[in-house]
Amino acid sequence: MNHDYNGITVAALTTTYDLKLVFLSMVIAMLASFTAFGIVERSVSNSQQSQKILWNLFGALMMSLGIWAMHFIAMLSLTFPIPVSYDVATTMVSILPVTFASTIVLWLMTLKTFSYYRLLIGGLLLGLSIGLMHYIGMTAMRLQAVMVHDITLVYLSILIAVILAMAALKIQYRAINQNRYQFITKKHLVSAVVMGLASSSMHYSAMTAVHFIPQTTDQVIDAVPPTTLALIVTVVILVLLLLTMLIPHLLRYKQLVNHLNAEVLVQTEILHELDHRSKAQTEQKTQAVKAAQAALLAQKAAMDEHSLVSITDVKGTINYANTKFCTVSGYSQEELIGANHSLLNSKQQPKDYWREMYLIISKGGFWNDDICNLAKDGQEYWVNTTIIPLYVNEKLSGYTSIRTNITEHKKSEKKLKLANEEKDKRAAELALAAIVFSHTRESIIITDASTSVIKVNNTFTEVTGYSRQEAVGKNLRFFQSDSQSAEFYTLMWQAVNTKGYWVGTIWSRRKNGEVCPENLTLSAVKNAASEVSHYVALYSDITKLNKTHQSQLQQMAHYDDLTDLPNRTLLAERLNQAILQSNHQHNSLAVAFLDLDDLKTVNDAHGHHVGDELLIIISLRMKEALREGDTLARIGGDEFVLVLTDLEKTEEISKILERLLLAVSEPVIVNDLVLNVSASIGVTQYPQDDADAEILIRHADQAMYMAKKVGKNCYKLFDSALDDAVNLEQENINNISAALDKGELVLYYQPKVNMSTGEVVGVEALIRWQDPVRGLVPPLDFLPLIENHATSLEIGEWVIDSALSQISQWQSIGVTVPISVNISAYQLQQIDFVARLTTLLAAHPDVSPHLLELEVLETSALNDINYIIATMKSCISLGVQFALDDFGTGYSSLTYLRRLPASQIKIDQSFIRDMLNDPEDLAIVKGVVSLAKAFQLEVIAEGVETIEHGTELLQLGCKLAQGYGIARPMPASEVLVWLDSWKPDSAWLS
Repeated sequence: MNHDYNGITVAALTTTYDLKLVFLSMVIAMLASFTAFGIVERSVSNSQQSQKILWNLFGALMMSLGIWAMHFIAMLSLTFPIPVSYDVATTMVSILPVTFASTIVLWLMTLKTFSYYRLLIGGLLLGLSIGLMHYIGMTAMRLQAVMVHDITLVYLSILIAVILAMAALKIQYRAINQNRYQFITKKHLVSAVVMGLASSSMHYSAMTAVHFIPQTTDQVIDAVPPTTLALIVTVVILVLLLLTMLIPHLLRYKQLVNHLNAEVLVQTEILHELDHRSKAQTEQKTQAVKAAQAALLAQKAAMDEHSLVSITDVKGTINYANTKFCTVSGYSQEELIGANHSLLNSKQQPKDYWREMYLIISKGGFWNDDICNLAKDGQEYWVNTTIIPLYVNEKLSGYTSIRTNITEHKKSEKKLKLANEEKDKRAAELALAAIVFSHTRESIIITDASTSVIKVNNTFTEVTGYSRQEAVGKNLRFFQSDSQSAEFYTLMWQAVNTKGYWVGTIWSRRKNGEVCPENLTLSAVKNAASEVSHYVALYSDITKLNKTHQSQLQQMAHYDDLTDLPNRTLLAERLNQAILQSNHQHNSLAVAFLDLDDLKTVNDAHGHHVGDELLIIISLRMKEALREGDTLARIGGDEFVLVLTDLEKTEEISKILERLLLAVSEPVIVNDLVLNVSASIGVTQYPQDDADAEILIRHADQAMYMAKKVGKNCYKLFDSALDDAVNLEQENINNISAALDKGELVLYYQPKVNMSTGEVVGVEALIRWQDPVRGLVPPLDFLPLIENHATSLEIGEWVIDSALSQISQWQSIGVTVPISVNISAYQLQQIDFVARLTTLLAAHPDVSPHLLELEVLETSALNDINYIIATMKSCISLGVQFALDDFGTGYSSLTYLRRLPASQIKIDQSFIRDMLNDPEDLAIVKGVVSLAKAFQLEVIAEGVETIEHGTELLQLGCKLAQGYGIARPMPASEVLVWLDSWKPDSAWLS
């Protein structure tokens, strides 16, 4: 091969190309590249390493055969003017470089990671191997000519082969899909075309670089003719290429079919799953719809329960109102539907308020505020209202109103406001009080409940000379003088603790020892529990008054303001002087304690002003009945003490006392009223009763008490046995009072029934004393001991309160049983009885007053029948009923029956017990029953102990009864059991 192209002197052979073969060579090169690249994709997607190697070698072989075939077909397309043949061995050897290079390049392409270094190596190997194959193949030509090359074009042809090979490889790198096969794609075609152009371009560029110089030779060419070689190469290559192309694509098709089958299975499973999920979702949606419907119904029910809902049109006509709306407003749905909402207007809000509201909602806005509405019964109620516009086809069609009843909240707000106002008022009052306390010209002392000073004002320190530090902590007694007796202060404190205040003149001691008169107002301050928490003393200094006033002060300090009789202070002085004189002269004196009978009745009936006039007149009479030198002192409302001196005989005492009784008992005329009172007097004699002044007065008081017990309007002398009896009586009263405080008193209940029907009409409450030592004490063993005593009033109130509590307890379990309680005339005649009964009823608001019946003991002497009647009528107006107990045993039964407003009379058991054997008792029972019928009163018999008693009473017309024959008194816990088991005798049932 000669490369000295510039040294050629002989004309080169003229050659031409057969374009059909040129085209065929290029097609073969492209098909070979396409096949090789397809095999690479198959190798890449294969997971087995051995199969990767086999596919790689197979692809390299096919690619090299294709490029080799392209080369020789391209050589055959060149027509020479001289014969040409080819050396078979050399021709076959020329395929080796391309096969080697293709094997390496295709293996590089199977690697997943792309790099330009690998691309460069692959391009150089392919380009150079194609060039080497071409030039080895050129040496296989046998012709009578010498080949002369243009070295520049040789290098250029190799460079073209390398560049195009790199381009083809880069495109193919991007075309490989390492996950699954694909049929022919654009990138596959482009990479095959570029690779085919690389080998073709290199060949035809290299052929341009060679010139054939004719040369004569006698050598015999032993080679294959070109036509034969062309035919063989073409047939073999085409068959191999077709098989090579078909095999990967058939495999690719098979895998695609398998892949599609797998896809179909997957899609089928997906469809099944979707169908299952769809059904589940449909079920869930159905359940969700049901749940939503239930939630909406629950929400509607909740709204109906708590909210007032209405719907109106744009003119305010009500089209819908829920049940809650009707309940609160008082209107029915029929009354509301079609009515205008203005019927709810309470006129609490002004017209401008409603204009502003309508302006907001008419423009489609929401509105919320508190409104005062008017119910059907005229009652106002507050609702928090939200109004929501309703639209139909984007046009305002009406309004939905949702209201919440906030009436109680508004009431609480009002109470809070009033409380704050009251708090501010009290704060202002306290501020004012503080100013007054600091600047008033009266001395003010504030103590605690034990009378220890806790605060004094400036005036106190100025007047008394004590500083605040010296005064605070001292007891109020610290400032007292000796000018007034201990009895004076005892009475003063009694008045404070009973009435709540005391007003009078007191002599106080200042720091410098001076004793000065002061007007004192002493008041008790109570807390919410009605317990005394403080005392306030207000002093006015009156030391600057003239002598007349001083004399008046002395009079006030020693004499009673109403009767001008000596008071306790002067009484104590005179009694002590009388005792000293008696001791000195060895004579006796008497101390008498006088109490006016029935003065309280006069005060209650005619007023205290009449009672005061009565006291003045009687005081003058008693004073006239005494001797010169005797002392008559008033120590209380209707209590007087007499000191009789220079007595030689006991008979003198009797004469004086009889004159006193006569003076008191004579009628007294006050304001055209003729009043009659009497006196009970107790007297003791000194030195026979050798005691001090205080004990003498107490002994006389005890004797007076005995005079009252024997019938009043008389006198009794004190003796030691009487003292012991009084002390014992007081001890018994104290024990009974303590039993009340300790909760030892209990109520037993005896049923009252209608014998003809078996109906239980009520129970009578009977008191018992559960004494820890004596056991269950019956009422007759302790109630008489407290008759007409303050303790009896406390126990009477406790009985009423306990009965009301028991009624309430039974009502709470669905049992309604009226209870009757016994009440004494003494309690009924108390001035505050109606007020106290009202308080007791108010403490049990769930108990109807008609379930309480008061049984007045008809055996009691009702002194003021008119007052009793008024009291009973006041109680009846409260709903309480009355019965006359023990009827037939009292002082004036027919009078009581005619005048007292009772609804029932009870025949005393003393008549019932012997009525079957005693004709007189039977006659009395018949008479009482007849009287009851005549006065249209119910009659009930006590003491029914046998069936025969009940049968006889029914024949007489008395159906109501109680007694041991029906049931004994029992604790409250046993009453319900008895009610369940009670059955009247068949002989009684009508």
